[in-house]
Amino acid sequence: MEGFIEWLSPFYQALSTALGSFLDPKKRIYFPYLISALILSLVYLKFINKATRSLSFLQYIKYLFSSKIWGHPSAIVDYKFLFFNSLVKILLITPYLLAHTAFAYLVVQSWEASIGVKDSVLWSKTSINISYTLLFLLLSDFSRFLLHYALHKIPFLWEFHKVHHAAEVLTPFTLYRVHPIEFFLFRLRSLLVFGLITGSFYFWFRTGIEPLSILKIHAGIFLFNLIGANLRHSHIPISFGNILERVFISPSQHQIHHSVDVRHYDKNFGSIFSIWDACFGSLFISQKNEKISFGIEKPAQATFKSFWQNLYMPFLNIFNKIR
Repeated sequence: MEGFIEWLSPFYQALSTALGSFLDPKKRIYFPYLISALILSLVYLKFINKATRSLSFLQYIKYLFSSKIWGHPSAIVDYKFLFFNSLVKILLITPYLLAHTAFAYLVVQSWEASIGVKDSVLWSKTSINISYTLLFLLLSDFSRFLLHYALHKIPFLWEFHKVHHAAEVLTPFTLYRVHPIEFFLFRLRSLLVFGLITGSFYFWFRTGIEPLSILKIHAGIFLFNLIGANLRHSHIPISFGNILERVFISPSQHQIHHSVDVRHYDKNFGSIFSIWDACFGSLFISQKNEKISFGIEKPAQATFKSFWQNLYMPFLNIFNKIR
């Protein structure tokens, strides 16, 4: 009996981790972020979108929480991935990627081996922390852009990223609809960015780094999550307007990224900033009253319906291409 309970332990931990995401400020679905998204959605429906201004509050709630979206088979797959990737994280990834500090130390050693030990740069603690906060936000976002770009442009990586794009409806849980291979790549990206930036800052300034934070979360990431990040995966097309969308990715722009319309293919790879898309020629400014359907091309869409299909089809497609 004890052995059976021990065998079940990872599954219990995965369920606890998945449900605990609602109480963890580090997670996009932390409940204050969701409440913020709900408020922004209501403001959009009541004051911005002309077609819904006259609806009652109950009609707004029915529109936002339509069973056609939240109960759609595609959304059910999203929920399963939230649990499954929590399990993968516990069993496979966490043991190998708990080395953020160790990698930062290796970066320090690499600097010392290359140019020797240097006297620390004399900046104030405040200047160091602000610089670290801003640089980390920019480089982290740029690295996410590059990996996302590669997931679309490199054929075998696209097979894994198809899982995310096969979502036919978007909810905040679609964020977690990623193949374990892609999940691992983004965890590795996080490790590399943290180690390179933190290790480099320690080498040059020889002091502990304390990024500006809110609830122990990087202030920039916290604000990004609070100001509508959950609406990126939703049916609420909030635009930032022609000017701001050239700097920041709006929910509407990310929904365009998920569009099946060929005009929208490989557009808006950015997470926070759209400046990377502007540099790479992939920026697409959202248009008013644009109808968008989500998913991938029809022949492939039919093979990414079930949870298990989303797990094995990328490998099968790659095998069929190389044999």
